[in-house]
Amino acid sequence: MANHKSAKKRARQSEKRRVRNRQYMSAVRTAVKKFNTALENSEAKSVLDGLFTTAQSILAKAGQKGLLHENNSSRRVGRLASALGKSGTEAAKKASTKKKATKKKATKKKATAKKKAASKKKVTKKKK
Repeated sequence: MANHKSAKKRARQSEKRRVRNRQYMSAVRTAVKKFNTALENSEAKSVLDGLFTTAQSILAKAGQKGLLHENNSSRRVGRLASALGKSGTEAAKKASTKKKATKKKATKKKATAKKKAASKKKVTKKKK
């Protein structure tokens, strides 16, 4: 057990966080499990779409909060989307087009960042 006042406080804080994180990760697992069981039972498209969007939202939030790594959460969403796509619903089509658009934006940002870095190097060389 902690002896210092600050260590006791840190123990209290970490216990609160542990409980909160366990609840949220349980919600993540439940949402994914509900989606997978609905997919296996060949539920209606509208039901699958609703469960997919719920699971996608919860996974994205878990990634933003740091409970899962961002890449891990997006990989899980991608796997759910591909499973949904094989079943042929509309939410899968929306998810795949959204993913392509974000990839284009990311590559565009990288290109502009490289150009800015190159122009800064040129400016510093000219001054010398």
